Amino acid sequence: MPILPLDDQLISQIAAGEVVERPASIVKELVENSLDAGAAHIEVEVEQGGLRRIVVDDDGDGIAPSELPMAVARHATSKISSLSQLEAVASLGFRGEALASIASVAELTVASCGPGAEHGWAVSPGRHDDARPAPQNRGTRVEVRELFARIPARRKFLRAPATELRHLRRAFNQLALSRFDIGFVLRHDGVELARLAPAADTAARLARVVRVLGKSFDEHAVAVDEAAAGLRLTGWVATPGFSRGQADLQYSYVNARPIRDRVFNHAVRLAYRDLLHNQRHPAYVLYLEVDPRQVDVNAHPAKAEVRFRQSRLVHDFVFRSVGRALAAVEATPHPARHVELPVREPAADTGPVAAPEPPAAAGPQPTRGFGFDTRPGVGDVAAAYRFQAPPEPTPAAAAAPAPEPDDTPALGYAIGQLHDIYILAQNRDGLILVDMHAAHERVLYEQLKAEYSSGEIAGRCLLVPETLALAETEAAAVEQHGEALAAVGLDISRSGPTTALLRGVPALLADGDYIALARDVIGELDDGLRGADGVRDAIDDVLADMGCKAAVKAGRRLTLTEMNALLRDMEHTDRAGHCNHGRPSWIQVDMAGLDRLFMRGQ
Repeated sequence: MPILPLDDQLISQIAAGEVVERPASIVKELVENSLDAGAAHIEVEVEQGGLRRIVVDDDGDGIAPSELPMAVARHATSKISSLSQLEAVASLGFRGEALASIASVAELTVASCGPGAEHGWAVSPGRHDDARPAPQNRGTRVEVRELFARIPARRKFLRAPATELRHLRRAFNQLALSRFDIGFVLRHDGVELARLAPAADTAARLARVVRVLGKSFDEHAVAVDEAAAGLRLTGWVATPGFSRGQADLQYSYVNARPIRDRVFNHAVRLAYRDLLHNQRHPAYVLYLEVDPRQVDVNAHPAKAEVRFRQSRLVHDFVFRSVGRALAAVEATPHPARHVELPVREPAADTGPVAAPEPPAAAGPQPTRGFGFDTRPGVGDVAAAYRFQAPPEPTPAAAAAPAPEPDDTPALGYAIGQLHDIYILAQNRDGLILVDMHAAHERVLYEQLKAEYSSGEIAGRCLLVPETLALAETEAAAVEQHGEALAAVGLDISRSGPTTALLRGVPALLADGDYIALARDVIGELDDGLRGADGVRDAIDDVLADMGCKAAVKAGRRLTLTEMNALLRDMEHTDRAGHCNHGRPSWIQVDMAGLDRLFMRGQ
């Protein structure tokens, strides 16, 4: 087949595939044009998920009648005219492709009215190429009908209207969070789905964020506002208690431009490294301000991907800023995690109730200290900590309550255990409820990290080495990262193309399923990890798993000494408010909340 030039229509349809993927892509491009035009109010109306009709109407500056035909031509724009302007572009659009691409795959009508004009003008490429008078208030109205009707092969790849509407709403929300000073309206099939008024202050901005991310985000939102080295990061991140099973509530912006950037996302994820594990994802809305000359926005036709000229600087700045915001919450001397307890009304009085018989003894309870007194490694927590439980009160002393000492610890003193799962303690403010597994898991994890950093994680040699059957890439990972494995107490060496010998395991888990742990860590190292950061991420996951497996489990009955030892360790442990998986490890019910439950003083 001879080499022939493509006709303009086919060129436009091929190019449109890079810009117009689905109805959400059209809404994104058109709303960005409205924002660039200085609109203060933007309305989006769609039918059948955008498959049948999309209308974007704004009150911006409008387009002159003489420029309307050029506005829908390929590679025509008013936003840049030179390479120097491209390198410092601040507008959302600049490629001059959106309207032309849309016109090549759908029916397009653009109507606009500039300031001071008596009426509007409209153009419809392919049907009315010249501008014609049309009714239009100030601003621009773009209508798109029958997307991909002329290209059946592309049309059949679109999803059901409900699915396309979900993608469209995601794009709308992303744009609505990019500019708080703009009012937005979204309608679908005549039903108003969203109306967002302009937000002038921080409270109103957070209210808009909560409208998009849900009310629960408000309870967990932590404000971020950091500046350094010509960069500024603002917005909100959620505490680990609001983690998600998928990365669906992550909104990031650079100079008010919605972006998807691996450097930015990895920096945020790294800030949560010690707080989220097991494939949980953080939620956040973050805005990075940077000199436009330091970011390349021309990396992709959809303009969603960017490249930073100083990517390491940006990465470290975002990581430190988010990390400081999260640390401020965790480092506050055990903030009041106040909760309202559900109230169950007591049953009608039917006379005295017989006391339940105590359960049959299941055998003598272990008397060893809290932790792992029979194994080397992390050691016995109770023995390691210099805390002595207060002496048991005598009957005479119990008759009159002793005054609470002035040096009561932040988490108070243990008073009992509930269902061998929760520790009950009292402090100066009220009642403390501790999930003992979650709390111990965090304590062990932080201790393991400290021991790993100092190279002191104890190992235990196996009497008979275990042979591990691996994939070839896994065996190669063992050979490459032998030192990293040894640092966490795993003595593994490659013994063949697809085998490895396990000769030593962490002493902390010598009596547990150390083979499963070895396979997990090898899988982490083989999971596409490259460089020191990737290996450290994998090691942190391994340490978190070790802490989880070694932590005290539900059903273990603790003594008061053991409970108090754990409380003291929590008070001296970073991020003790959450376990390694993001769950809260303790909550507090203050005396005012308890008084409300029993109507005291009312």
